[in-house]
Amino acid sequence: MSVVVKVVNSILSHGLNHRQFRLLLEEVNEHYIDLLFFCEVRWLSRGAMLSRVCDLKQEIANFLQQKKLPHADKFSDSRWLSRLALLTDITTHLNALNLKLQGKEVLVTDMYGHITAFEVKLRLWEAQLADSQFAHFPRLAACDPDTIDQDTCVSVVSSLRQEFASRFGGVKVLEGDFKLFTAPFDVAVDDVPIPLQMEIIELQCNEELKAKFRTSSPLSFFRDHLHADSFPKLLQHVQRILAMFGSTYRCEQLFSKMKYTTLKYTKSRLRSQISDRHLNDVLLLATSTIEPDMEALLCEKQHQVSH
Repeated sequence: MSVVVKVVNSILSHGLNHRQFRLLLEEVNEHYIDLLFFCEVRWLSRGAMLSRVCDLKQEIANFLQQKKLPHADKFSDSRWLSRLALLTDITTHLNALNLKLQGKEVLVTDMYGHITAFEVKLRLWEAQLADSQFAHFPRLAACDPDTIDQDTCVSVVSSLRQEFASRFGGVKVLEGDFKLFTAPFDVAVDDVPIPLQMEIIELQCNEELKAKFRTSSPLSFFRDHLHADSFPKLLQHVQRILAMFGSTYRCEQLFSKMKYTTLKYTKSRLRSQISDRHLNDVLLLATSTIEPDMEALLCEKQHQVSH
């Protein structure tokens, strides 16, 4: 990865190299007109940059040789290129997972499902790579089989699988609690916490509620079809699950809007009249998805009467 970043920077950060490389692409490549920068803060840019470098590896190799730039030998080494293809394929899979974990309406149970599915995929890929099967690694499959280090491929995927198991091991203890929310009719009563067992039995024996659960999402089911007087403890459990933050996406988005909102109003002619209360109200409006009822708000105000 470090070699790729250095090569891309050596081309894009120097004006002459950058212009000459773009001219080269205009002559020999009809799909791309430039490379992509890698930004450490924007994680998804890693996969986009690697994919672009893989697609333009021949053009990059020719340009580095013509300009006698460092690392030109790497792009002529078929074994190094096969490792680059492996890194690109794995990063592409990680980018796809990253996108699934983002968004406002993604619950922690959804994220846990995506993580669990990815761990299963890692075990599958590890077994397939050990048998020299590259069906899920298209860039690696396009390389010469004699240049692929099978042990390295298996080791990389195995290390990634172990890293996932280590990082998300603390979440697995909540799997039973998550299942009470996502599949309450499939859990065994003996595995349910004792305070919830009676309500789970009542729920699982109610055929009407079971039919409604099949035709709605877990969130809408617990929100619209269960009453607090009949299932108070179960609904409290669901509220605790829904209150969990699965990622920092919402917090980061909030801080971004806070920065934009603060700059927008502190640099206006109204800045001398703005208080902390005003900024809190503006931030609330900027981050809330609730549409204000303007008609009701206007009705509460007294209209100016003529004298």
